[in-house]
This record gives sequence, C-alpha cells and structure tokens, in this order.
Amino acid sequence: MTTLWLIRHGEAHVNQPNADGTYSLIDRHGLTERGLEQAGRLRDRLAREGVQPDAVVTSSFKRAAQTAEIVCGALDVEPLVSHEIQEWRPGDDAEVIPVGDATGSWDRVLAGHDHDVRLTPGSESHNEFLARADRALLQLADDHADRTVLVFTHGGIIGRSFVTYLGLPPRNSLLGIRSLHTSITEWRRTPVGNEHVWQLNRYNDVAHLSAPG
Repeated sequence: MTTLWLIRHGEAHVNQPNADGTYSLIDRHGLTERGLEQAGRLRDRLAREGVQPDAVVTSSFKRAAQTAEIVCGALDVEPLVSHEIQEWRPGDDAEVIPVGDATGSWDRVLAGHDHDVRLTPGSESHNEFLARADRALLQLADDHADRTVLVFTHGGIIGRSFVTYLGLPPRNSLLGIRSLHTSITEWRRTPVGNEHVWQLNRYNDVAHLSAPG
C-alpha cells in the first residue's frame, strides 16, 4: 500500500494582494507571519502524533519548501525537492499582475475558456499545468511504492489529485476543491488484481489550526 499525504503550504505573500492592487507572481518572500504560525502548528501536531514518514517531498517554490523545512525540523527527515509538483508556473517575465487581470483570467478558466492561453509570455497555460500535475502525481506514487510520503505542495496540485486519482470531472474539481493552508489530504493506493485502486482517507484536515497553540 502506498500512502501520500498531500500538504498545502502555509499562507504566503503571493496569496495576498499588494497595497498597490497587484498580485506578486514570483514567490520571493515565502510565508507570511500567519503562514509561519500555521506551519509551526502542523509541525507540533505531527510530532505529537508520532508521524514517521518514509520520505518527504517538497515543491521547490519557496512557500512550500519553507513549510517543509519547518515541519521536517521535528521529523528528522531531509525533504527531497521536486520541480514537478510546483503550482502553476508564472514564468519570470513579469513580477506582478493587476488583481483584476488575475481574477479575470481565473474566472475565464472556471467558465471553461482560455485553457491554452498564457497569462504572461513565459507562463504555463492552464492545460500545460494540468498535464504536468497529472504526470507528477502518478510519478510520486510509482517512485514511492509501498511507502508513506509527506508531499508539501500547492492547492492546484491537490485539487487536480481528485481528477488524477479518482477521475472526478475536471470542472467539478476546479469549482469544488478549495484546500486550506497546511491542510492534509491523504490518499492510499492499493493493488487490486492487476490494477491499483485509489482511496481518499481524508481531505482538508486542519485540526491543528483549531487546537490550542
């Protein structure tokens, strides 16, 4: 049996609009103060519960890698860095984008349009991101067969896992899956005959955020 804990990073500066009405596209500053606290609470919870994964994998984006670093301080496991489980890649040809442009682009994707359009010339299209996410999610399970792995990643990757592993209609995933910061989504892959069957054990588990600090 293969167990993957997909963990969303803590709240990050790129998740918050800037004072000038823009969003930062490049993750230079990592977690906010709140995000640091969220990661610390997750670390303390996993330490209390005696969680001992066989491996830890983290997205190379700063917000995920920083979350993994904080949590792994209590697990005595060195995270493996992956570029493939990054969130949508904005490219490096623009630092910021007006909030209205960002939300408008996302609204068009949710409506079923612009899936092959690039937000900036160097960015991924939505379809390119989804294809990469599918490959990465399946590769994770194959690379860590019969192991328990903590995967520090992003909301887009977690949402896509419902399509990759369970075959949920993509539009339902886009509209209905909203993973919280430092949430745990636990998947298990079990061999049944000549195939593998995926089971969702839990989703959006953030009990550590409501527990006393």
